[in-house]
Amino acid sequence: MSESKKVYILKQRLDNYGGLEKYTYRIAEAFAKKGCDVTLLSGDEMKKFHNHPHFDFKTFPVPKYFSLRRVEHFDTNVRRYLKKQDFDVVFGLDRTRFQTHIRAGNGVHRVFLKRRKSTSSLLRRMSLPINPLHRLILSIEKQAFEHPKLQCLFTNSNMVKNEILSYYKVDEKKIHVVHNGVEWNDMQKDFDTWLEKKAKVASSLHLDPADYHFLFIGNDYRRKGLDVLLQAFSMIKNKDIHLSVVGKDKNMKAFITQADKLGISKNVSFYGSQSDVRKFYQLSDCLIIPSFYDPFANVTIEALAMGLYVISSPYNGGHEILSKETGTTLETLKDPACLAKAMEDAISTPKTWIHATSIRNSVKHLDFSNQIGNLIDISLSFTDSDE
Repeated sequence: MSESKKVYILKQRLDNYGGLEKYTYRIAEAFAKKGCDVTLLSGDEMKKFHNHPHFDFKTFPVPKYFSLRRVEHFDTNVRRYLKKQDFDVVFGLDRTRFQTHIRAGNGVHRVFLKRRKSTSSLLRRMSLPINPLHRLILSIEKQAFEHPKLQCLFTNSNMVKNEILSYYKVDEKKIHVVHNGVEWNDMQKDFDTWLEKKAKVASSLHLDPADYHFLFIGNDYRRKGLDVLLQAFSMIKNKDIHLSVVGKDKNMKAFITQADKLGISKNVSFYGSQSDVRKFYQLSDCLIIPSFYDPFANVTIEALAMGLYVISSPYNGGHEILSKETGTTLETLKDPACLAKAMEDAISTPKTWIHATSIRNSVKHLDFSNQIGNLIDISLSFTDSDE
C-alpha cells in the first residue's frame, strides 16, 4: 500500500470564515478524502479547528496591522518552514512566493492595478505604482507564477489564463481553468420557493413585486461599476423598475447622492452589507455585474443557480459561463447607453418559472463538489506521474 500524499495548503487568513475561507476548508477536506495527509498553514490561530479530524494546522502569527508586514511575514515564515519538510503538494491560495500548485483566485494583480487606474482619482493613479504593498504583491506574483518548481497553476477563468500568459513567462501546459463552483444542491429549496417568497420579500422591503427588479451585489462600488450602472438605469424609459444595491462602501453616501441627482432615488434602494443575500435573489429578475475587474465574480454563478438572468462586464471572468439564454456580456463599460440597452432587453423577458428553471439547470454541472473534485484530481495527477 502506497504512503499517503503529504499536502500543505497555504492561506494567510482563515479566521473570518467567509467565501474564500470556506473554499479553503473544502479543498482541505477533498484532499483528505483522497487519503492525503493534509496540513493547513495559516497566519491565524484557528483554535476552534485545532482538533479537526481530517487535517492538521500550523500557525505563523502575523502582525494584526499593516498589510505589507502581514504578507511578507507569512510568506517568509512559510518558505522557511517548508524547506524542512517533505511534501508532495504545496497548494497556494494566497500571496506566497513558493508552492507547487497555485489557485490564482485573485487574478493577476498587474491587470487589477491597470483597471483600478481607470476608476481612480489623479492622486490615486499617481500613488499606485509607488505603493509599497502593490510593489510587494507584484514581486511575489512574478516569482510565484514563474517559479521553476511550479507544477500546476489553476485559474477560475480563461480571461485570467490569458492575462497570465500575456504578462508572465509561464508554460501554458501548466495552466488549468476550473471555473468557480456553486452550492447548487444547497440552493434548491430557496429556488423552489422563490415564486411564493417574491411577494413576501418585496413587502418586507416596501417594494412592488410587480416591478422588474434589478440587483447589484458587491463591495467597493466604484471598482464594481455602480456609477456606470446608475447612469444606465437613469436612461431606461420604463419606470416600473427597481434596483437593489447590496454591499458596503465607505463612500455609499456619494452614490446615494448620484442616484438623487439622476432623478432615480425613488427607484433605487441601498441596503448595505446583508447576511441573507438569497432573499434578494428570490426577489430579483436580473443581476448586473458592471465591474472593472473580477477574475470570476461568485455572484455570477450564484444568481444563475437562483434562476436570474445575468448582465456581465467583459472584465468579469464569470461571463464565460453565460449563454444567450442565461445572460449577456457587455461590449464596453465606457458607454452607459450600452448597459442601458442590455437592461431594456432583459426587461422584455421577465423571470418566469420555466425560464428560471432553465437558467438554474445551466450551471448544475458546476456544483462545488464537481469543481473541487476536478481541482483535486488534476492536482494529484502530477504527483502520480512522478512515481
